Amino acid sequence: MVIRSQRLDMQTQVTIARCKPRFSVILCTYNRCRLVLSTLASLRRQTLGYDQFEVLVVDNGSSDGTLRMVQHYVNAGANQQRKPEDTWHVSCIYEPHNGLAHARNRALCAASGEIAVFIDDDVLVDPHYLEYLLAAYQASSADAVGGRVHLHWEAPRPYWLTDDLLPMLGHFSPSDTGIPLPASLSLSGCNFSVKIAALRSIGLFSPFLNKRLSVPTSMEIESFCARLRHAGYKLWYTPDALVTHRIFAPRLQRAFFIGRAYWQGRSEALADYSDTSAGKVLSPGHTLHVLYHDLQQLAHLVLLQRPLLSLASTSTSEQLQAAMAQAHIWGHVSQITRFLEHAPTSAAMPSILLVCPAQYDHTLLKGAHSQHDFHSPTLTTISIEEIPLGWLLRHRAHQGRAIAIVHLYQPGAFQLNQWQQQRFYARLWLAQLLGIRIVTTEAGGWWQNVRSLRFLARRLFERRLLACSDLILTPTRHPQHIFPDKKVQARSRYIRHPGFRGHYPPPLPPLQARTQLGLPQDTRFVYLCLAHMHSEREIMYLVDAFFEVQDHWLQADHLPHFALYPPQLLLVGEPREKKYSHRLLKQAAINSAIHLFMETTTEDKLPLYIGAADALVQPHFALPQAGVLEIAVLALSYERVAIVPDLPRFQGQFPSNASIFYDPAQRSSLSRALYTAQAHRYVLTPKGLAALDAERSWQRYGQDLIAIYKQLLSP
Repeated sequence: MVIRSQRLDMQTQVTIARCKPRFSVILCTYNRCRLVLSTLASLRRQTLGYDQFEVLVVDNGSSDGTLRMVQHYVNAGANQQRKPEDTWHVSCIYEPHNGLAHARNRALCAASGEIAVFIDDDVLVDPHYLEYLLAAYQASSADAVGGRVHLHWEAPRPYWLTDDLLPMLGHFSPSDTGIPLPASLSLSGCNFSVKIAALRSIGLFSPFLNKRLSVPTSMEIESFCARLRHAGYKLWYTPDALVTHRIFAPRLQRAFFIGRAYWQGRSEALADYSDTSAGKVLSPGHTLHVLYHDLQQLAHLVLLQRPLLSLASTSTSEQLQAAMAQAHIWGHVSQITRFLEHAPTSAAMPSILLVCPAQYDHTLLKGAHSQHDFHSPTLTTISIEEIPLGWLLRHRAHQGRAIAIVHLYQPGAFQLNQWQQQRFYARLWLAQLLGIRIVTTEAGGWWQNVRSLRFLARRLFERRLLACSDLILTPTRHPQHIFPDKKVQARSRYIRHPGFRGHYPPPLPPLQARTQLGLPQDTRFVYLCLAHMHSEREIMYLVDAFFEVQDHWLQADHLPHFALYPPQLLLVGEPREKKYSHRLLKQAAINSAIHLFMETTTEDKLPLYIGAADALVQPHFALPQAGVLEIAVLALSYERVAIVPDLPRFQGQFPSNASIFYDPAQRSSLSRALYTAQAHRYVLTPKGLAALDAERSWQRYGQDLIAIYKQLLSP
């Protein structure tokens, strides 16, 4: 047997060639050399075969020689000839960034097992621990399993330490039999396990909520269990998987329990702050209401309850409970007060204010921001066309370092009057003054499609915001053709537009959809245009081109099978600048192949229109900024041909079989594209399905955003 020791980037590993184990036992430690050696000794006595598990010891920046001592212990007897199943496998990893979450996440990067098992460095593991844990997974089909925690007194138990205080020392035994973990309970932080695939799907451990050297917070396990339940995973408890938590004299002091209660209060406030399940952080008004309620309770404890308990000479345990309640509330108040004055300055968890248009469905965008990568999770607040003053003040730069970003998403679509625009400029100027970074996503819009004076104010507003942004995100590969300002070009960055397949309900079958819309039964080809994304001139441009296609169809001597019946044009929505377009109504009245549906396209109607169509058309003139890539991506996501202009926003975006380009300067080119589309069929390849799948592509989009945020906030 050969044990190989290797040191790379402050990381030491002892590895053995082996098959993939079932368990990766993760043991994180900080300056507890003797304790962690005792824990390792108990793991070495496991009845489960050594080939079934590996041990990863993470030294979280210890200064007592922990790494060296663990290596020495692991290497003892390494030269003895043993069978692989009789040799245990240990990796020793050094993680200099202090914090339990950082240590656990580093170990997960190195783990090769199917299930991660987390134990503390001051526990002793029962010899049958892993054997019973494996049996629990096999019997329950659970995704996460927690075990029982007993206490071992290394010093005499004080008389005042009642049983109801034992959970604060780690005691955990909710049942004598294996049961699904009740929704009111979380797993024990010093004895739990989870399938690594499930853990990665919900995001790894958050440094914001986990214990650090100077901040002993303790809400990560509650957040972890809540995220597992929210994702539909099954949690299980088994009393057979037993560990013994060693309790030493320093923890058997009243001050320890009072301090633990104080940090529990602060931890709960941190957990409330970081809860982005609703997409919003609690408003300052609500925070003040919570603070007022806490202060009332605190005054009752300090001025009434505790003096009465003292006068009544009640038991020490009752007085301790009251002191702990006071400390808990004070911790909560203290943390909330800090939030009112300044947001957390954790570099690992930047705060993002996502400012969206009022009419924009930000469900997918919010989901992208919630795809937290453990290296840089975010606290995201959704705001509708507004930059809250309180948010700016709480997220100002700390010690000269930016901690927050205002992300303006499609600001050209904001519905702001002149006074509201001026206030928006002022808030943005204040954000820059406070050291907050500005990011803008620009992806085109109907206001860019024509050079009408009607939309000039909107274009100027967007241009001004781009000029003051630190970074401009755009899905175009040719920003030099979109942005005339060279400074804006230099700050622009390409980001791939995600797909929509699976987000909306599937399209209806063509025959059913066309019947519901009143299209002729013998229709063989239908063009769809979302008129509300275009101007009246653009729609008329399409109608004229459609007339040419009809003329070509009527004059053709030999029609192929797909052109035996006249094509139809489906126009959905109203042109932007004309509520009632008389020109369009007139054309529809004289041409039965043009079908107008003036209602605004909604999510529930989209499957009907997409189902009826064979191709989606975007009529534009030869303006470099014209076009909205999102519409074409929607068409391709549901295997509809996209007929798009040869303009910068669309160039280099699609495979050749997915789209038909036309020259926007020539109507005849659009006519040829419409006619060519009748013989064009587009079927998604496996690669295309992966690229346009809403869940996966928006997850990648969120990961790209987080990487961009991290880079922008880096010193």
